[in-house]
Amino acid sequence: MKTVLLLLVLYTCTTWSKKGTSQKSTNGRVNYCEEKRICGNARCHLQDNGYLCICTKEKKASDKPCIEINCPLDKDTTTTKELSQSLTKKGINKKRDDEFLSSIHNLTSKINENCNKYKKNDSSEMLLPNVFVEINHITNNSQWEEIEEDSRRKAAYLLMDSLESAIEVAVVNMDTERYNLAMDSLDLQVQVLEKKGVSVNGTVTLLAKQNQMEFHWETKKSKYHSDFAAISFIACTNMGKLLDVKELEMENKKFGKEHLELNSNLLMAIMTRSKQDLQNVTFTIKNKEEDDVDDYSVCVFLRETRERIFWSTTGCRKVFFNLSHTICNCRHLSNFAVLVALYKVESPALTIITYVGVSISLVALLAAIITFIMCRTIQSPRTSIHTHLCLCLFLAELLFLIGISKPESKAVCGAIAGVLHYLFLACFMWMLLEGFQLYLMVVKVFQAQSLRGKYTYPFAYGIPALIVIVSTAVYPEGYGTREHCWLTMEKGFRWSFVAPVCIICLVNLVFLVVTIWKLIQKFNSISPDLTYLQKIRLFIITAIAQLTVLGCSWIFGVFHFQRRTIALAYIFTILISFQGTFIFILHCVNNKQVRNEYRQWIANFCNFLKISKYSVFSESTRPSSSSQVGNSATSM
Repeated sequence: MKTVLLLLVLYTCTTWSKKGTSQKSTNGRVNYCEEKRICGNARCHLQDNGYLCICTKEKKASDKPCIEINCPLDKDTTTTKELSQSLTKKGINKKRDDEFLSSIHNLTSKINENCNKYKKNDSSEMLLPNVFVEINHITNNSQWEEIEEDSRRKAAYLLMDSLESAIEVAVVNMDTERYNLAMDSLDLQVQVLEKKGVSVNGTVTLLAKQNQMEFHWETKKSKYHSDFAAISFIACTNMGKLLDVKELEMENKKFGKEHLELNSNLLMAIMTRSKQDLQNVTFTIKNKEEDDVDDYSVCVFLRETRERIFWSTTGCRKVFFNLSHTICNCRHLSNFAVLVALYKVESPALTIITYVGVSISLVALLAAIITFIMCRTIQSPRTSIHTHLCLCLFLAELLFLIGISKPESKAVCGAIAGVLHYLFLACFMWMLLEGFQLYLMVVKVFQAQSLRGKYTYPFAYGIPALIVIVSTAVYPEGYGTREHCWLTMEKGFRWSFVAPVCIICLVNLVFLVVTIWKLIQKFNSISPDLTYLQKIRLFIITAIAQLTVLGCSWIFGVFHFQRRTIALAYIFTILISFQGTFIFILHCVNNKQVRNEYRQWIANFCNFLKISKYSVFSESTRPSSSSQVGNSATSM
């Protein structure tokens, strides 16, 4: 009995020893891949300290977790197929650009072949640094400028897919937890998160060309020994410019014609994993240009369908913005960037309203200027203020009408913008002087007539000139935008107009409130001069209406340039275009003395026409009378 038990123990030990020996490879590591269906339908790849399961095309949904590696030419997309067919067709022209595109396709084919070879038999011949050197050289090549736009975009996208595939193959074979590779146009950082012997928990931060990627990772317990996860973060300096994607898909788009401009490097975030995925990632992206374009910048990722390549904001939102960086939060990984979306409002109806409104305003302002000069019954310092206000507004709207379509010369456009800046500020300064004049007329701290030209001209014309000079000295490029001859939104330059206007409106409002308060007190006094006070009351009402017309126009303008909605576009256009008409109605049509003068002028003009007509009639009848006298004399 003891002999039988001894033999059984020896047989069992021998069996286990043989099994262990059979799982040993020649280099001494355990060959896990010999175990039947250890990866299910996926392919088992032996590692130094374990094994990985690589997905194949035949992988089913019920199989064990595996790492999916996308080979560039195996993607079922229009971009890949079209470019591949165009570069491999027979009889291809051997032009310089075709040769350059062929070199891109050859590199892609090599990476694709190496990728498929690795997925099949566990070997990878291409080294990642070599791939980076070639792609870095290609993206810096000046021949891109000679290639047709559509072909350039497709080639760049294919190159980006090839880079992603090469990185995925390299990552699964990496023997370090962290890897960095930097060149002048490419920067890569890789972090292995989970594999046998590696388990990362907590906040993970990766950097590439002053861009940062941050997320929280917790390694989950699993029954599978082949679990793997690694994150790759790549910054591409030239790739975004080469792609030159001109379509944006987003919710709540602003109204107007779109102008897209990439304001960051193109960032690639690649998750190589067997099962667990990232849900929430924060990107701190370095802006290319330190411009104040917060209201127009959006966080986007590159998306491709069978029909097109476009930017999309789905799953990404802008969290924070300053002049140097933009912080984006995304719920997925892809190719990211910060896009500056500028909008030019173009509408036939708005154009008609602008031309018609400004033309009518110019006629109305000219009529108002002539009225203020010729009408003797209303001559006063206040009328002089109105004359200069209308003159400044007339010149501003005339220049606006001339320069509404941006001239080709940047210098001319900048000069128009600077003069408009000055004239509109001068309008507001004269409006402020009117409020101060009304304050003097009611409060009578000084004599009301003391606000003469020697005080008003330096104030109304000097301060705007000083503001424009300082603005030009600080940021001369601020005059002239891509669409219009006006102040740019960059570097907060718009505040050189908006801030003075807000201050003037606020101070003017204070003057008017104090004036109304004093006027009420005077009405309640023992012996008020009712005629004079009623006249002042009418002036105050007119001044408030004028402040509303001028002030509200630019308040709507600020909101319009920020929000770009169709409603704000129409409100702003109508208010700005008809400003002159409103002022003519307020100061001329609404004034009884001016209306009486108009009646007198019309009556005089009619009398002049009658006298002229009578003179012409008399001249025409005089020869016939002479001839009658001559005939009578002859007959005698």
